This record gives sequence, C-alpha cells and structure tokens, in this order.
Amino acid sequence: MFWTRDLPGEVLGDGETFRLLCSLAAAALAREGRETCRIAALVPDGLRDLAPAMARHGARQERDARLLGALPAARGLEAVEVPPEADHARLLERRGSCPVHVRTYRGGPVSERDVLAHLAHGYVTAARAAARLEGAAARLTEWPQAAGAVLEAAAAARDRLAHCREGLLRFARAGHGAAVRLVVRENTLAEAAVHRDVSLAVLARAGRLLGWSTARSVALEARVQAAYAYERAAGRHRAAPFLPPLPPGPTARPAAPREPGGSGAPAGAGAPGAPGGPPGEAAGTATASRGA
Repeated sequence: MFWTRDLPGEVLGDGETFRLLCSLAAAALAREGRETCRIAALVPDGLRDLAPAMARHGARQERDARLLGALPAARGLEAVEVPPEADHARLLERRGSCPVHVRTYRGGPVSERDVLAHLAHGYVTAARAAARLEGAAARLTEWPQAAGAVLEAAAAARDRLAHCREGLLRFARAGHGAAVRLVVRENTLAEAAVHRDVSLAVLARAGRLLGWSTARSVALEARVQAAYAYERAAGRHRAAPFLPPLPPGPTARPAAPREPGGSGAPAGAGAPGAPGGPPGEAAGTATASRGA
C-alpha cells in the first residue's frame, strides 16, 4: 500500500522524527541497562555464575544508550524529552512485566524466580530491539556514523538475546520448563501490548510533524493494530523452544524456582493456568494484558 511505502525511510530521514526515535531508543536502553546491572549485583548464591554476564550486558546497554542519544547532535539536532505515552521501558514496568525491577528500587532481595522473570523480560525485549535496530540501520546508509552506532546496538541486543535464551534453557533443563513457558508468554503478551501503544503514540506525533493526511494516519494505525492482533495470536509460540522433552513414564509436576526464604511454591501456584494448565489463562497474563 502506498500509504506505508518506505515509512521507516521517511521517518528516519526527517530531523524531528529522527531525534524523537533516537531519544526513545536511548531512554529504553539506559533504563534497562541500569536495571540489569542492579539485578546482577543481587543475584542469589545459586545463580551467581550468571552475574558477570548480566553486569556486562547491562553496562553495554548503558554505553549503547549514550551512543544513540548522541546521534541527533551529529546532525545538528538536540535530543528531546521522551513522551510518557511512548516510554517503552516504563510502560512495561507499569504492566508488571518484570516486578523485580520495582522491588530492587526499594532494596529488596532477588530470588531465583526473579532472575527467571528478568531473563524472560530480557529475551522478549532484546528480540524486538535487535529486529528494529537492524531495520533502522539498513535505512541509514546516507549517515554512516548513525548506521554504525545503530548496528553496534543491534549486535549487543543479539548478544543479550542469546544470553537470556541460554539462561532460560538452564531453568528449563533444571525442571522448570512449565514455569519458563508461562513467564515467557506473559512477557510476550505484555511487550506486544506496550509496543502497540508506543507505536500508536509515535505515529500520532510523526503524523503531526510530517503533515500526514487523516486517511494515511488511520491506515497506519490499522496496520499497527493488525500487527498486534497477530502477535497476540502467535505469542504462545515464543515459549516453544524452552519446553523440555517429556520424560518417559508419569512424573510429578516440576516445582518453580524458589523465592528468598519462601516455601518454593510453583510460579503462578493457585492461579488458573499455573504450570500444567493453559498458560494463556494465567493470572499474570491477564494482568499484563489488561487494557490491551
């Protein structure tokens, strides 16, 4: 459709929308990098071997945030304040995507269950970031400095994606495959809803800056809504790689990772769709998707 033809090129080619997107990406990376470093320092003893890699990825996110935040200046532009309705990381936290982020603000302990939630959150957000950054870099050939910085951030996102995937597989191999499936699905649905909301907010602002017609804006919004509907329908497949093979013979339901000082109850225990039931009916999923 001609209304969507080379939309990324048009948005990235305009100075006002370019600096908006750079500011959004830098803010999200900086916030997630700080959280990753904070959690790395609080990882429980049983998972301390994960801490160095987590800290390294967090520091790399903060560095890439500075690189992306400096791109507008290279084109003679100033960074802009991130609109609250387009603040991806903050909106995810409000949906409860990774409650450990909120708890660490208050100096609370981090449990194995929290580490699992953080890895699932990182897996989902890194997959989105890598795809978006790679697509943006392909359209920035006229600005080699910007393309290089975006590609570097995309490579970091790919590395973090692999790190989070390996961490999730570690939990699955330890007998927590059902818990992994549930938490990945919850994060996938929450991130898809936030991505839709942020995309609509950015489209509305870009439309005003670029003078789009009402018909074009409506068509683009419909495209975003259609993409969201597809992601909700396909969200369960994101968890498929973390399902361990079924052992021969009847086995007990595996327990979820432990809370600090807790009884080791399964993640989502007592909620419809806890491990062993349909993950889409989990209470956490309903919370994360509320308002979608």
